[in-house]
Amino acid sequence: MMGKIKRSIVWGLATVLLVFAIIYFTRGTSIYKPDGTITNDLVSETKTLLNASINNERYTYVDYLSDHQQNVDYGLSTITASLTNSDALIDSENMQYSLIMTKDKIATYEIEIQEAGYYHVGMNYKVSNATLNQITIALKINDESYYQEMQTIELPIIWQDESKNYLTDRYGDEVLPNQIIMDDWQYVAAYNNTYISIDPLLFYFKQGLNQLTIENTSSYKFIIGDIDVFKPVLQIDYDTYINQNNYEIIDGIIDIDATNYSYKNSSYVQAYSEVNPSVLPFDPVYKKLNVIDGRTWQRPGQSLTYEVNVEKSGLYKLAFRYSNPKADFPVFRSIKINGQIPFNEVRAYQFKSTKAGNWRVETLGNEQTDYYFYFQSGKNTITLRAESEPVQEAVRNIQMLIDHINTFTLEIRKITGKEVDKNRTWRFSEQMPESKAYLESYILLLKASIDELSLFAPNGAKSATISNLQKSLSRAENIYKDYNRLPLYLEDLVGGTGSINQFLGDILDTLNNQQMYLNQLHLYNNTRLRKANPNIFESLYAGTQSFIASFSSNKYALTKEDGVLDVWVNRPITYVDMMQKMADQTFTPQTGIQVKISVMPDANKLVMASAANQQPDVALGLASYMPFDLAIRNSAYDLTSFDDYWEFASQFAPGAFVPYILNDKAYALPETLDFNVVMYRKDIFDALNFMVPDTWEEVIQILPELQKYGMNFYHPIAGGTAIKWFYQTSGFIYQFGGNIYSEDGLRTSINEKEAVQGLTFLNQLFTNYALPEQVVSFYNSFRYATLPIGIADFGTYQLIKNAAPELTGMWEIAPYPSITTEAAGTNRHYIANGTAGMIMNETDQPDDAWDFLKWWMSTETQSQFSFNLQSTYGPTYAWISGNINAFMASPFSEKDKEVILEQIKWLIDVPRTPGQYMLERSISDIWNTAVFDGTPTGIAVDRYTILINREMRKKMIEFGFLDNEGNLIKPYVIRDITWVRNQMLDASGGYHGSND
Repeated sequence: MMGKIKRSIVWGLATVLLVFAIIYFTRGTSIYKPDGTITNDLVSETKTLLNASINNERYTYVDYLSDHQQNVDYGLSTITASLTNSDALIDSENMQYSLIMTKDKIATYEIEIQEAGYYHVGMNYKVSNATLNQITIALKINDESYYQEMQTIELPIIWQDESKNYLTDRYGDEVLPNQIIMDDWQYVAAYNNTYISIDPLLFYFKQGLNQLTIENTSSYKFIIGDIDVFKPVLQIDYDTYINQNNYEIIDGIIDIDATNYSYKNSSYVQAYSEVNPSVLPFDPVYKKLNVIDGRTWQRPGQSLTYEVNVEKSGLYKLAFRYSNPKADFPVFRSIKINGQIPFNEVRAYQFKSTKAGNWRVETLGNEQTDYYFYFQSGKNTITLRAESEPVQEAVRNIQMLIDHINTFTLEIRKITGKEVDKNRTWRFSEQMPESKAYLESYILLLKASIDELSLFAPNGAKSATISNLQKSLSRAENIYKDYNRLPLYLEDLVGGTGSINQFLGDILDTLNNQQMYLNQLHLYNNTRLRKANPNIFESLYAGTQSFIASFSSNKYALTKEDGVLDVWVNRPITYVDMMQKMADQTFTPQTGIQVKISVMPDANKLVMASAANQQPDVALGLASYMPFDLAIRNSAYDLTSFDDYWEFASQFAPGAFVPYILNDKAYALPETLDFNVVMYRKDIFDALNFMVPDTWEEVIQILPELQKYGMNFYHPIAGGTAIKWFYQTSGFIYQFGGNIYSEDGLRTSINEKEAVQGLTFLNQLFTNYALPEQVVSFYNSFRYATLPIGIADFGTYQLIKNAAPELTGMWEIAPYPSITTEAAGTNRHYIANGTAGMIMNETDQPDDAWDFLKWWMSTETQSQFSFNLQSTYGPTYAWISGNINAFMASPFSEKDKEVILEQIKWLIDVPRTPGQYMLERSISDIWNTAVFDGTPTGIAVDRYTILINREMRKKMIEFGFLDNEGNLIKPYVIRDITWVRNQMLDASGGYHGSND
């Protein structure tokens, strides 16, 4: 009876809490419905007000068009100009003056303009087939940049598939072909790298002589030739087009597989296997590359071009079999026929939502009629390009709101200080009279953005896609109602999760994401097209085939084959397929050793396989702590038993070997590396005349200036969970000349002077100098300039480089800050590592395994793998090889590579011991208690040292280094980076950084 009463009480409380949560999280979220009261004049006045008070005001191409569109003349002429540089030479291929454009090289042209006006610019250029990243240039006219996008104009690299006959892997699944660069001369009109407009950028040229300069702002060289200055074109509508092309309607159908494109302008765009009976080609068991992957075809400006041979000239309808997974918002594609958009209606054509998993066959047209397109007999091209121009006005408004809120918040904090007094009676409009007008402007601009975007959604202002704007509006209206107490609402403005700035940042990403999957194109007339989605019987039949095949197929089984070297890799199948392909092409023919490379679904399975005596011969892609865990359990092969180990190891960073050493034996090679560098917003630092810190002392010096502007410095310990790892906590110990273990490895040394100094300095960065203790996303904070500088690793570097194209040319990296002490001198040590490769102890082919490991880790193989990976899957698959020589040859920016290579000299990882988990956890607790509880660092260190030593003693007894009384049975030797360097010097005479 009592149990029933308790359960009733619990359920009652749960219901009350649920109702409260619903009320709390939906409070004040009434839906704004456009009512026509927001006029263009009101929006213009609002933007003028906000712009006047923004730090580092942006002037974008959208602003430029808004100011000058009415002055565009469509009757201008075209002028071709050649280089005037003295070192330009005639190119034998295109017979133009050409110039090799290295980093920061400037090409100069002089152009005589007969009639002043707004023109497009087209360029002839040629890239090397070794260039993998897009080239960006800065363009100036008469030494002037009219808008910020002129600093980031893109020269796209054009790609083709090496073959359309897809190879299959050992499982029978089709794999992506290699991609090759079209390295002949190309011609492109100038667009900025975010492709915010459908038409090329417009530039004003005065009457008479004009000078145009082009600066290579990327690290990749290219060749440039003549340029054209040409008139803008006023697009005709469909009715005019069809009247001009009154040709015969041709019956029949031509199907084009979407994966059979002729070329593309982005290596990101990839084919994908969609398991769906209505998507052709289809196989219920084996993967077929049958669609363009929408996750890779989502950026504005990415285009695919198809060739189609037409037997008879005439008019055809054009249909696309596609999927748009957005819930209730279209994506946009412009369609070009033979290089030109034929009429206005297919500029940024709307492909409506199909919702995830569903497909649609869209015949281009409007509500009244399908469109007809003229194709001439013979070869024609069809180009589809992702667009975002229809939403760019809203994007510009949202970005302005973010910028202004950041500036406004800074001004508020100048008055309130860091900590807002919640008990004070605020009359904030007396201290900042303009605050009410700013909030009114936020509300108006949010409504204007909803007005604009709701036109694209079938459910208007209720669209889930723009719900974040509704939430932002609700927050802004709530603050406005209580504007005199505005300081109490700072968290609602910029406080991270649930703040207006967070909602606005999220919707920027959503609006710019133009994700669309594509299966087929159809040119047709008077022919019935296949239905878009399978019926229930087709789905059931395909599902049954797949289910039956699962009982007889051992596609992904980890099986051992006699005489075959078994390699497990802790990486996705995309990596493994390429590794197997390279091994089959080079390693096996060279050595005669057969290799089977398999995906390791879970790295922990390796430990279990060791216990069950089912180990592979070689394991790759392991976290840096795993070789030690396996070695101390006698599951790892001693690589120093090979005479050439240290000689071969000299090609790698010495600090990466530290965790792989156990009692003077080494059990792994560093397959990949990580780095820590300072990443900073160059645009902000230049605008505010800030120095880029080279030392931690200089970091402290710039903090007051940063914080004065509402900004701060990011340290990686602020990211992640409550438990902090060695790479977040221990760097300063080594920078101050300390260690975390005693020489005999039996106890910790974090209570020694240098280590305490390092931990104290770390804690004081937060307690004394107010670094942010918790950062949800450094990536977003960096983009929105609340944290315009911080410590970044390889993952963050890749994210900013590939997922924030709007920041191209606006950020750079610099060396990790140094510390100078008497004990350690000047050093930039940071704690990091990549992944490891090792041989398992139970292998019956140790020599073959070592040959494979040396082949895989060699300069030639790693260089080729890095190039193949990026050229096939795009720049997001950048690879930092542990082999320093291979990394030097990798397709990274030369300027960034120089910084990274210098920093890798300082890479160091912590030694591993039994019981190290307690040390790692305790250093984390020392930081937490010092920063959040105010415990002095020294007291916290003393307290946790006792716990650490107790646990280390327990583990040393467990692994047989001590007896139960604590007496030494066998030594446990800790080796540091100096010892590793000495091994390399003795074996080969050098190591990375030894010649400095």
